[in-house]
Amino acid sequence: MGFLESLNDFAACIAVAIDTAPDAYPAWSDGFRAHFTATMMLWVEIRPQLRRDLEMAQRIDVGLLKMAAGIEADDMVSFQKAARTLLGLEVSKLR
Repeated sequence: MGFLESLNDFAACIAVAIDTAPDAYPAWSDGFRAHFTATMMLWVEIRPQLRRDLEMAQRIDVGLLKMAAGIEADDMVSFQKAARTLLGLEVSKLR
């Protein structure tokens, strides 16, 4: 997967995290947790390739940590708030 495609997928994953309630996933799956894991895997792929927007990357790191903390605390309000903040950063424009 190319860099720009990964960025677009990352932005889409964050948008889905905002729009999809954890209870909208089937009971037999770990839905939103698996989705967050996929989001993190994309970020791990993208982060080392950034050359210009390193300050923005740090803000994304913090936002992802807040999302993870929301999952651990079973606090979906803070999870989705952190995701909204990340989406507002226009992550698909990173370079």
